[in-house]
Amino acid sequence: MNFSEFSTNYRQIINKNIKISGESLEYFSEYKVKVLDKFFKRNGLSKDIKLLDLGCGTGELLHYIFHYFPKVNAYGLDPCPEFIKRCKQKYENKESHFSISRGENMPFENEYFDAVLLSCVFHHISPDSRVAVVENILRVLKRGGYLFIFEHNPLNPLTRRTVRSCVFDSDADLITKKQCLLFLKKQGFIISETRYIVFFPRCLKIFRRFEDNLGKLFLGAQYFVAARKR
Repeated sequence: MNFSEFSTNYRQIINKNIKISGESLEYFSEYKVKVLDKFFKRNGLSKDIKLLDLGCGTGELLHYIFHYFPKVNAYGLDPCPEFIKRCKQKYENKESHFSISRGENMPFENEYFDAVLLSCVFHHISPDSRVAVVENILRVLKRGGYLFIFEHNPLNPLTRRTVRSCVFDSDADLITKKQCLLFLKKQGFIISETRYIVFFPRCLKIFRRFEDNLGKLFLGAQYFVAARKR
C-alpha cells in the first residue's frame, strides 16, 4: 500500500473509519501505550530504552510514548516520505530519529534496540515478506529485547468490517493471534505475554475498567503480543 496518496488526510480517514467506536485516533494511540506501560511495570522493566517504532506513520503513538516513557530514545521508520517529514517536524525537540525505510533492510547495526514496536503494521506486510522483516527485527534487537505487536483481531466481526471499509487497508492480510504466535515462535522468539484488547465502545465505557481481566476473551477488537529475543 502506498500511503503517500493519503498523507494529507490520513487522520481524517482513520477517524471517519473508527467513528463506530465513538473514539478518535488519539484514544487508541494512548490506549496502546498504556498497555505497554502496564507490561513494563508488571515485569519490572526499565523505561530507559532505545525503541524503534517500525511503520511509525505520522508518529501518533510516539506522542504518548514520550509521555509514559520520558527517558526513551525513540527511532521511527516508515516508507512514506511525507510521514517521516511530519515526524521530524513534530519531534525535533525530542530524543528521536526518523528515516525512510522498509522493514526488510533496516539501516541499523546489529543488536541496536531494546525494543521494536509494530502497531497495526503486520497486516500490511505481505506474507512473502514477513520472514525477512522479522529476521531483520531479530538482527537489530539486543539479546533479551522485546518485539511488541498490536494487531487487528479478525475474529471480531466489527474489526473485519472496519478494515474492509478503510481505503488504505485494501491490501490488509489479517492474521489471528494464534497464527501470529506460531509465526513468532517459528522465528525463534519467546512469547512473554499475549492478550486481546479493546472491548468496549465509548457508549459502554463504564465497563472499560474490567478490560484488564478480559485478555483471554477472543472478542477484543485487537490483540497485543510481547515476544522476547533469546
